[in-house]
Amino acid sequence: MKNTAYQRWICDACGYIYDEAKGDEDSGLSAGTVYADIPDDWQCPLCGLCKSDLRLLAKTPDTINAAKLIAKKSPAKNCRGGDDYIVIVGAGVAGWSVAEAIRETDLNTPILLVSACAGISYPKPALSSAFALGKTADDLADKPATEKADSLQISVRTDTRIIKMDVAKKRLTTSKGGIQYNKLILALGAQQRELGIHGSAANTVMRVNDLASYKKMRNKIEQGVKHITVLGAGLIGCEFADDLSTAGYKVSIVDPCSYPLASLLPEETARNLQQALQNKGVQWYLNTTLKHLEQSPENLTATLSSEEYFETDLVLSAAGLVANTKLAEKAGLSVSNGIDTDAFMRTSKPHIYALGDCASVNGKVFAFIEPIRRQAHTIAADLQGNELRFDSRPPLVRVKTPSFPLSICPPENDIKHKITSHSLGKEQINYVINEDIVGFVISGNKSNEAAKIYQELFN
Repeated sequence: MKNTAYQRWICDACGYIYDEAKGDEDSGLSAGTVYADIPDDWQCPLCGLCKSDLRLLAKTPDTINAAKLIAKKSPAKNCRGGDDYIVIVGAGVAGWSVAEAIRETDLNTPILLVSACAGISYPKPALSSAFALGKTADDLADKPATEKADSLQISVRTDTRIIKMDVAKKRLTTSKGGIQYNKLILALGAQQRELGIHGSAANTVMRVNDLASYKKMRNKIEQGVKHITVLGAGLIGCEFADDLSTAGYKVSIVDPCSYPLASLLPEETARNLQQALQNKGVQWYLNTTLKHLEQSPENLTATLSSEEYFETDLVLSAAGLVANTKLAEKAGLSVSNGIDTDAFMRTSKPHIYALGDCASVNGKVFAFIEPIRRQAHTIAADLQGNELRFDSRPPLVRVKTPSFPLSICPPENDIKHKITSHSLGKEQINYVINEDIVGFVISGNKSNEAAKIYQELFN
């Protein structure tokens, strides 16, 4: 192995980090393979984007500025912020992204990141495609919170839940004491939607939305589970179904819509996806919902609203997310389908920002990594007194279903009735308004061309 100062590169679309020191063994890149030596036809193992789409991760702040900042830091476990602190609440993709964005231009302002969980840095999109690859929760983890915080020269408090926000006093009440702030950034994320399921086993339904819950799911599946029922045929549901069926498990999908990804795909493409998963053994229960889940001696009995029933070993919910807004709402912030912000990610209260799954930018929530990273840079610029308006363009979505590869750029509004350009022979469908393409769907091998088309569409 070369004696090299290895670098790390990130895929902004899905959060995958290519570490030159570790390589990508699954793709044939041995440890020590530097970026320049990666073949041009290499693809991100999570979302399929190309080598050229990777971005070099910023290095740790220089030692002089870092030394100045370290002198201002409090020990991570008992840092209580201060009148000059930027406090970030949430250690998901949004929280860490905004910390990174701020540090790219500001090496001196003290930052405290507060997390209700362990705050481990990891690529969240990998959760729904890691089982077939044999990836454990530990395999997915990038860095512990303390190590990540040290690399950015910020303080971090983990396992610390925010109980109350006092906007007037710029103070947070937590389960472990008070925290003072000058600027507050809310990266509260979202939680799984509650479903009206009844029965003795209703509380056994698993919801996977973070690394800890993924670990619990793996542990449960490894205890002899053979059949898994997925509730929801959206992005996450279809990705889990493909991943788990590839790993050798029997999978059933239950969804109230008549075809998968109904909010993103035209029916003809959705039916192709449905057939591809069905060819792998996935059983579909559409136009229905799970009504009752009862514990039997050996497994679970699932009864649907259509009165159909079947036996299963595990039920996994992938029925969509709801923004975490209660904390903000109690503090008097404007809330709708998320914490309301303007195009600069400012909330209705001074000195408070929001981003990610919990933020509603002019009425729209952006839950994908690429727009979240742009939101982070918008906040970092605003903190420096610079204007960088968040561009609310549609995201490029790479659906991780290898059985039927899909790339989607959903139009901002539901205009499926205005599809005027079909090219199914080339596996592409364009959404068109007044002769202008406003979105597209590309399936099969052609989906690899999505990044190029997206760049052309949005310059």
